[in-house]
Amino acid sequence: MKIQNLKEGKKPIHLIDHPSLTPLSPHIMSYLKKGLTAMTSGNTRFPASKIENYANYVWEKVAELDTALGSLRLALKFVTELGCEPNPSPEAYRYHYENFVLRVIGFVDRAHRLVGASLSLPQRKYESFNGNAFVKSETVTNHPGIHTALVAVATAVQGYRGPRNELIHSTAYSSRELGLFIAVEHFGVDTGDVDMDELKREHSAEGSNEISKTIGCLVEALTALMEELGILFEAAHQIASAKAP
Repeated sequence: MKIQNLKEGKKPIHLIDHPSLTPLSPHIMSYLKKGLTAMTSGNTRFPASKIENYANYVWEKVAELDTALGSLRLALKFVTELGCEPNPSPEAYRYHYENFVLRVIGFVDRAHRLVGASLSLPQRKYESFNGNAFVKSETVTNHPGIHTALVAVATAVQGYRGPRNELIHSTAYSSRELGLFIAVEHFGVDTGDVDMDELKREHSAEGSNEISKTIGCLVEALTALMEELGILFEAAHQIASAKAP
């Protein structure tokens, strides 16, 4: 699948619109209609069939991934804009890049939980501390295509695990270039003929390219995962249709 260039202003890919979810569409629609009817009647609960609950839970997990992708795209937007400013702020770059790093690792957990919901595994197990390992053990033999897609998601963000842990447990994000920019500003160093603003714009552009590439890899891996899960969604729809009166 060709990944859209997120920096060209094209419409972002939304996982919730993936064709693999089509078999679940009538069930999520009926679930939502029941929910709205109950809401307008002042009820907090309403009866839903097994397939309706299944479709809604899968939809929620996919929507969580889309929301997270939206946050990454916002980080990309802000970092890209810094590369066009007359005097880019190193602190602003640090803030948006940290935000990206802190969020990107979460895709591994979200992807595993989507698989757990799609396979109708015990929720208490796949959402536990060792939930990812549990999902891997359930897919490595029985669903190798899904397992491979999960590995691809983890691989797409693996390089950020170390920096994310450092941000959580010890220090703020920094780099040789960022440290230099901040120190020059703090001490008012005379840089002579060196155009510091241009260097900061170049640094922001490099960060923007890195974030864009990572998002592209994530979208590719998640799209492959959705395609693998489509088999499960179709099977669930067929079983529900066969049981329908």
